[in-house]
Amino acid sequence: MGRLCNPSFLMPLNGRAVVTLRPFFYDRNHRVRKKMKLYSCKMAPNARKLLVYLKEKAIIPDIETVEVDLLSGAQYQPEYQAINPLGKVPVLELDDGSLVTESLSIIEYFEEIYPQPSLTGDCPEERAKIKAIERYIDFEFMGTMGIIAHNMMPLFAKRFTQSPDVIEYGRARQREALEHLEKFIGKGPFVCGEKVSIADITLFVTIESANMLRAYPDPKFQNILRCFENFKKRPVMG
Repeated sequence: MGRLCNPSFLMPLNGRAVVTLRPFFYDRNHRVRKKMKLYSCKMAPNARKLLVYLKEKAIIPDIETVEVDLLSGAQYQPEYQAINPLGKVPVLELDDGSLVTESLSIIEYFEEIYPQPSLTGDCPEERAKIKAIERYIDFEFMGTMGIIAHNMMPLFAKRFTQSPDVIEYGRARQREALEHLEKFIGKGPFVCGEKVSIADITLFVTIESANMLRAYPDPKFQNILRCFENFKKRPVMG
């Protein structure tokens, strides 16, 4: 089986060149296999992270997007459980029918296909730093928002025994995480310094989702909020 990538250049988007990636997969009889499919949900932070990443990269992959209605419980139906038993989005179905779950894994897949401009780092040291801080934002900031949401939102009332005490635990843990993150970021315009990275995207979608949980960072976290506002001003966010 062979694989070819055919980048097609389109009109500029917000002053940037846009590339459509059309990965063609061939079987032994040189027949083109089906295109990729993305299972997503616009309201889900991790799915939003992937969509913002694709915009920042100025990539329009040749994929079919399937919107999964999380509010109606579509993720728990047998059809979607066969795709991802965890009931999560996003999921990328590749041309050969295999599935890639988790937003960061899908992002790393696209980074391999289209490495420049890199949003995960240009050298081993840079990649290690970006991934470490991006994982911290995801686990300790977005993760604590998940704890709060599961114990606060009516959407999860049937799945979890909700507790005000757990909400307060989540908020306390989040404050501690933000204190550490504020020190990690420093005074640069973006999370990892002068260049935008996947860490900025994860931070952006997390803060973007914070208002519904009354979990917006305190104004004292100036470094965090500066990076958020700087990314918010990016042309792709216009």
